Amino acid sequence: MEELNKLKSIDLTSCDEEEIVELFDIIEAKVNELSNNDLKDFFYILVEILSKRKGIAGKRAYEILSSLYPRMREDIVSLLWSDIPYIRNSALAIIAYHRDRDIVLRLLKDKDKDIRKFGIDIAFEMGDSEILEKAFDDEDPNVVVSAAEYLARLGYEGALDKIVNKVISIPPENLYELLFIFESLIKLAYPGTPELIERKFHDLSDPIIKDIYVRACGVSNNKKYINYLLSVLDDESVRKNAIDSIFSIVRNVSVSDQEKENIKKEIESRFTKMSPEELEIAGKIIQTI
Repeated sequence: MEELNKLKSIDLTSCDEEEIVELFDIIEAKVNELSNNDLKDFFYILVEILSKRKGIAGKRAYEILSSLYPRMREDIVSLLWSDIPYIRNSALAIIAYHRDRDIVLRLLKDKDKDIRKFGIDIAFEMGDSEILEKAFDDEDPNVVVSAAEYLARLGYEGALDKIVNKVISIPPENLYELLFIFESLIKLAYPGTPELIERKFHDLSDPIIKDIYVRACGVSNNKKYINYLLSVLDDESVRKNAIDSIFSIVRNVSVSDQEKENIKKEIESRFTKMSPEELEIAGKIIQTI
């Protein structure tokens, strides 16, 4: 094909974008007439353009690659192994757009943990919670953490039992993995999150643990945590989160008159230490109770 030969002969880096796009349009219109070898050549040109040109030509290259997915599925999937991040991300987006579950499930079984992570990324873009749940059996903590985070971002509460069981199985020394999964449980507003943290960590005063524990108390819907939250209001590093958590609890549970007076007293005694934002939420707590 004359237009394909012309594409092969020009400098794709410096050539005028309009010329490239014009050639693309002509070849795309005749793409079904291309031999397998010519189609491969066209594919490599599209990938090269995608990596070097981010303007109109790059956009058209992406669009054509996506349209070719049914015919060049394996070639596009192979781009996930590219050394160029933009090429990998483009392949990821194309697979997600075509909602190719078979490919994603295959990626989750790959020996390369980075490829398995791409599978998780694609599943999230597809909004496929079922596939994300399967990733909890992965041996790599980063894959597991990503799956939990994505499920939380999707608001998928159906995975709570699996996330909780995963937390129970993780030893306390795997701090990174636990903290990120606890973040997911907080996003899903799982009431049992503070109890899980208590089971995993004995020293709740550790600054790293303290912050996430304070926020976890806010999703507990349990007034037994109010006194603890009031006790940490002098700690500037967690005060804002403690106030938010108290507000979250008192909005959802009933408190006695005596408890109301205690909450009001403890909060008002810290007014001079609070920032304007903290004062605003503290005022809402007092109004609510």
